[in-house]
Formats: sequence, C-alpha cells, structure tokens
Amino acid sequence: MFDYPIFDMPLLGHRLIFAFDAIVHVFISHGAAVGGSIILVLAQHVAIRDNDKAFDDLAYKILFTFFVLATAIGALTGIGIWVHVNIINPAAIGALLRVFFWKWFIEWIVFNIEMVFLLWWFLTWKKYPLGTPGKRFHFKLGVTYAVSSWFTMAIITAILGFMMTPGQWLSSEFPAKPDYLASLFNPSWFPSLGFRTFFSVAWAAAASMFLTWFFTKHDPVLRLKAIRFFGRMLLICVPIFLLFGAWYYAQFPQQAKDLFTIGAVTRQFATQPVLAIGMTIALFIMALGAGVYFYLNPLKSPLIVASVMLVGCMGLIAEFERVRVFVRKPYIIYGYMYANGVRVIDVPLLNEEGFLKHAAFVPEEFRKVTPENKVKTGEYLYQMQCRYCHTVNGVNAIAARVKGWDEKTIYARIGSLNSPATPFMPPFTGTDDERQALAAYLATLNTPTFAAKTVQR
Repeated sequence: MFDYPIFDMPLLGHRLIFAFDAIVHVFISHGAAVGGSIILVLAQHVAIRDNDKAFDDLAYKILFTFFVLATAIGALTGIGIWVHVNIINPAAIGALLRVFFWKWFIEWIVFNIEMVFLLWWFLTWKKYPLGTPGKRFHFKLGVTYAVSSWFTMAIITAILGFMMTPGQWLSSEFPAKPDYLASLFNPSWFPSLGFRTFFSVAWAAAASMFLTWFFTKHDPVLRLKAIRFFGRMLLICVPIFLLFGAWYYAQFPQQAKDLFTIGAVTRQFATQPVLAIGMTIALFIMALGAGVYFYLNPLKSPLIVASVMLVGCMGLIAEFERVRVFVRKPYIIYGYMYANGVRVIDVPLLNEEGFLKHAAFVPEEFRKVTPENKVKTGEYLYQMQCRYCHTVNGVNAIAARVKGWDEKTIYARIGSLNSPATPFMPPFTGTDDERQALAAYLATLNTPTFAAKTVQR
C-alpha cells in the first residue's frame, strides 16, 4: 500500500520548498508563456496592421525577456515540480497519473509543440520584417504558439480542478470502473480555466507595461502607444477574471471555503479574518491602482508606479496559489486521499490491521509496535504521516507544537487531529498501539537530549 521510500527535508520541509518552486513556476508559465503569448500575438497583429516597425521591435524585446524566463526558469521550475511531487507524495501523483494518463500524455505532446513554435517564432522574428510576405506566416507561428500554450494550461487546470472537486468521479465504481469523463469535466474546470486565462493575460499585460517603461525611455510616442495598448488588455481582463473567480469559488465545498481566511494569512491570524480581506484588497489596489495610473499617465509615471503594479500582481498570484492549495486540506485529492497519501477508503482497514504493516520501506522489525521499538516505530509513523507538512525542528516544527506536553497529552491530541480546531489536518491512521508509539516519539522531542542535539546542529 505504501510502496515508496521515505525522503525527509529536515530544516525547510517539503511544503515550503514546493511552494516556492510552484509559485515561481506559475509566475512564469502564466505570465511569460500563456498570457505573454496572447499579449504579444495581439501586439504583433497591431504592428502589422499599422506597419509600425517600432512597435514590432518592442514586441520582440518583450518576447526576448519572456523567452528567457520561459525556457530557463520556467522549464527548470516545471521539472522541479515533478521532482518535488514524486518525493513528497508519490501516492497522490500516482493516483493522478492513473486517472489522467492519456490526458497528461497529450499535454506533454502539446507542450513540446508549444516549445517548438516558441523557438521558431522567436528565432525567425528578424527574418521576416514588416512589409514582407513572410510576416503573415510568422504571425501564424505566434498564433500556433499561443493556442498550444493555452491548451497545455487547459489540461493542467483540469487536473488541478479535479484535485479540489472530483465531482461524480467519486460516485463511480473506482478503481474498478473509473469515470474518466467525470474526472475531466469536474465542476471547477471551466471556471478555474476562465479565471486563469484572463488572469494570465492581465498579469502578462502588467509585466509588458513594466518592461515597456525600460524599453521606451527615449521614445515617448512608442511608450504612449504601448502602455495604452497593454493597459487596455489589463483593464479588460480584470472584470472578466473576477467573474470567473466568483464562479470558481462557488464550486468549492463549504469546508474548503471555511479555510480561506487561514489560507490567505496564517493560523496565528485565523481569528482576525479582516487581515486576510485587507491584505487581498491592498494587493488588488496596488496592482489595479498603479496600473490605472500608469495607463492614464504613461509619460509621467515613475518606475515606482510600474514596480508597485508588478509587486501587487505577483502578491495576488502567490496568495491565490497558497489559498488554493491550503483550502484543499485535509485532502490532497478532495474526498479521496488525505494530504499524507492515505486513501480515505483505506482508513478502516489501517486502523484495524495497523498502518506500519502495509509500509513496504519500513524494516520488518518495526512494522509491529513492541516495548523495545516503541519510540523508533513512532518515528517512522511521524515520517509517514506528519512530515508532509511538518519538520522536526525547522519550518512548521512539530517540536514546537508539542513543547511542554507529556506523552499522555500528546496521545490525546493525536486522537483529535481532524477536529473543529484544526480541520485542515488529516486524522491519525493506525492502531491504538501505533498512536501510543507516535506519542512516545513526539514526547522525546521535549527531552534535554533532543534539545542538546538541536543546539549542536
């Protein structure tokens, strides 16, 4: 059942590293790839229509920046996501691959097509100057790149939507007769796709306005035209992605909606929801307010205005990704698999037979709790059920959570992990002996010996 080795990240923890990688990847994939391709294809169309070489050259300079970001940082963080998810939760990625195998296979093919046309479009830009017959052909390369880039996001969005709203998939006879159409056309796919599409275009437009500030310092006429063009794209997209966002939010289970405040800020501020609302409004005002000012005053706006706009957009993206993942808790696939890789359907069996009995990479002598191995088996249980979100003494340290608690108190707390106080935590899975073993191990984190080891590190 748990046929994967244990890989621990003792200081930073899995979730912080993955969050950093994933958010940077979204910055690039949404801005430089999906939204960037749409924005720059439209910009090239305007340059061809107006026979405006300066505008065409500006579009190329912005594409050069997006090209470097997409092929270097974007590709690297994309691979990093695959490495991370396979290390953190191989059971979850295995489940998703079984459900979406052919869809993901198609996405990989389309992604390669996307990269081919990006290279083709970028590397031949200077080969087809304005006014030549080949420029129309070159424009079609950009359109193909934009369509394929959006299509890759469409498939990935279906998978991400499925993780939150599996819909009728759980009502099918899975795994004997999985309903693949239900998995693809899950309730949040279309609204989340619309939200991400128009948010991507708005984000790319903001990034293009920021870059235009640098590339048009000595050409006020070009700056005015470019800022107004990209600014219109930004302002058009804002109300549309807000509408899709409201539709997307409506698809979330109520339990997930209840976690939005904690997801937007932190658990420490969960009792002050005004902070979450205030932070979101502040970021939105930064992005939109600075964007509108830049749009209305393209020739007088200082760099700080463009920078505030960009920071606001990035903050909104980071907050959205954090909230989207957090509110899915205690699940990683909603209603099907908990965040620690335990399938909901397996909990009764594991509670009866024992969690460690089915752990292939735990040595045989530690698959049954005895007085001699109690603490060590407890450590294995921590690694297999807790390390997904916690470290021992680093980020989100479990040692800090149990500080000052004795074994009896810890044992009682383990029995109420998934409670109204902490609804985002998966329940402990295993026998009572295993629960006592985990409590025994966690209690050792309060001992002077452990504290001494921590200081020495």
